[in-house]
Amino acid sequence: MEDGTIRMSLKEHVRVQVCQEMLRGRMREKEGAGRLGLSVRQVRRLKKRVGREGPAGVIHRLRGRPSSRRTPQDVQRQIKELYQERYAGWNMAHFGERLADVHGIVLSRERVRGILLGDPSRPRRVKRRKHRRWRARRSREGDLVQMDASIHPWLGEDGEEAVLISAIDDATGKALWAGFFACDGTLENLAVVKGIVRKYGIPAGLYLDRSSKYFPEEEAALAARERGEEALTQFGRAMRQLGIEMVKARSPQAKGRVERSFRTFQDRLVKELELEGLKTISEANAYLRGVFLPAYNGRFAVRPEEKHSAFVKMSRGFDYNEVFCLKQPRTVQNDYTVSYEGEKIQLEEAGVRAGQKVEVRVRLDASVHVYRKGNRPVKAHKILKKAG
Repeated sequence: MEDGTIRMSLKEHVRVQVCQEMLRGRMREKEGAGRLGLSVRQVRRLKKRVGREGPAGVIHRLRGRPSSRRTPQDVQRQIKELYQERYAGWNMAHFGERLADVHGIVLSRERVRGILLGDPSRPRRVKRRKHRRWRARRSREGDLVQMDASIHPWLGEDGEEAVLISAIDDATGKALWAGFFACDGTLENLAVVKGIVRKYGIPAGLYLDRSSKYFPEEEAALAARERGEEALTQFGRAMRQLGIEMVKARSPQAKGRVERSFRTFQDRLVKELELEGLKTISEANAYLRGVFLPAYNGRFAVRPEEKHSAFVKMSRGFDYNEVFCLKQPRTVQNDYTVSYEGEKIQLEEAGVRAGQKVEVRVRLDASVHVYRKGNRPVKAHKILKKAG
């Protein structure tokens, strides 16, 4: 805290909002624990601190200290060598017991499994194919949001090519947000989530397909684990900052509500856009959000079982640009430039020094910005095309 200003991470910001919801009586402690990934006892203690100290109560007492839970790289290397040379084919529970009893390495079964993920000699479980059953709706609005994209000639054969990305609330069937985009990329999906957060608040979870823009591929996940890091996509990083759980759907049928909504959109929306003579993405988006979605929700949305919403409202000072963007670490070169996507960004010398670590951020409007440690922007920069 400097001059009365509290500097908080996004994780701490979300904790403040959840604690304030509990203090106002709008959220139970058990629900708050689920939203924050903490125990009820921890949440109760955190809520008391926020009630007593205000937002400063969420600041972790161990901030700045290195984690004591990370498995050292030499221990991970030893485990891999032991498994490959002596215990190939052992199941994780058995191997973990042997590590503790014989080699003095005490780790949980899942931690051992994570270290050995990708080893071809590790036994895999053969899962039986389950019969699909109807799944009941969630009881509260905002508990789970189904999100997907649909490629279709939305604007006719002579109109712009567009992808529709839509988000449907599982409890109500309401179309929370939707938009036409030129492609189904990370920034486009972040724009849809931003629309939801601005209008309703932060949902508890997102139900997504297995696309690599949401979840890391196995090779990337394995490489991250070998470095002792958690594998996250750019989209996953943003959802982690917001405290949104990402649920992986195993089949298109699992996302039944959003899939069925696309059938309705492809029938009704296409006809209405054609009737209005709308052929561009910008025109279609204005009609979609101003006319079609309100009518769609008025006709098809249902009331949730529980009255209170699971959405967590954000304060006015929330920095959306810090979350909804792409982030890439870079090192400042001797000529005070950093490279990004085949181009060089010239930085102002007064703001940085050669060899300093900075972060390049690409916002939803495709603008590029550079930040240094402490979330401080570099005041002036420009993009220079590389010669040749």
